[in-house]
Amino acid sequence: MSDDNSYKGFGSEDLDELYLYEAYREGIHRLHSSEYLFDFKTGKYHAFSVARTTPGFWAADGKIVEAVPIFLSKFDKNEPSYSIVKMHLDEEWLKENLADGHLEEFDYSRKIEGVNHWFRMSLTAVRLQPGEEVRFALITTTDVTDLISEREKMSEELTITNARLKREMSILRAFKNIYFISFSIDINSELVHIIEAPDDYKDFVEKINGDLRQTIQMMSQNLVAQEYAENYAKFLEPKDIDKRLPNSNLLTYDFFTKTGMWCRCHLIVASKDRNNKIELAICAVQNITEEKEKEIRLKQAAEANGKKQW
Repeated sequence: MSDDNSYKGFGSEDLDELYLYEAYREGIHRLHSSEYLFDFKTGKYHAFSVARTTPGFWAADGKIVEAVPIFLSKFDKNEPSYSIVKMHLDEEWLKENLADGHLEEFDYSRKIEGVNHWFRMSLTAVRLQPGEEVRFALITTTDVTDLISEREKMSEELTITNARLKREMSILRAFKNIYFISFSIDINSELVHIIEAPDDYKDFVEKINGDLRQTIQMMSQNLVAQEYAENYAKFLEPKDIDKRLPNSNLLTYDFFTKTGMWCRCHLIVASKDRNNKIELAICAVQNITEEKEKEIRLKQAAEANGKKQW
């Protein structure tokens, strides 16, 4: 005959609590590879869950085990992780370094069937009642191989990125050493982005939100000598840039400045769209005063020699 009170002595609330406890234990088992409770009073380890990667233990809740010797036997003593794990599992170290609620964590690795695995060990002391001495230390391990692999991958990618950025910065510094003014031109939006320029030029371009027309006008008024200003503006005109650069990626224009300096403006194609239309160009201004003056002197000398022959 069946008795409805099969669980004699247990009320529904007790059963609910037992069910919640089982659910909690199942969840904890899934989070951690292994769990141990060290009892400072007895000096023994109680195993609550044991990873399949640690043969020699039995996964029975609360089983008293000689955890440290068995656990350390799974390591190669020459591995760097061996000594750090041994230190953290030492009873004296636990007593001296763990306080109630304090969490100590570190990562270690060991080979399992020839493959390197990474684990995170967490240690914390537990006081059950206020005022009493800390009696237990909870020690758990969690497999973090995937996490470490991802971290190493990210670190490698970051190293590659940093090397690329360093290389690009070197190129940019070299670029700035040659061109004292440089800016990119978005052909479709007619916006400029300053790469290198005097501070007052940068401030002006920022104030006008990178408007190309106003930038050209400002440079024509402040930098370019009056007799070259009109052609300079035409040189930077974006509407017919494809016609002026049909089969080339470079166009140059020499002009004289209001401060008595000769400059060469380079218009360089940076990118094109799917229809082979220029969408981004670089304008770079170079000081060629020394080169230009030498060229003028040679030209004048040649003209003088020609007159003497007559």
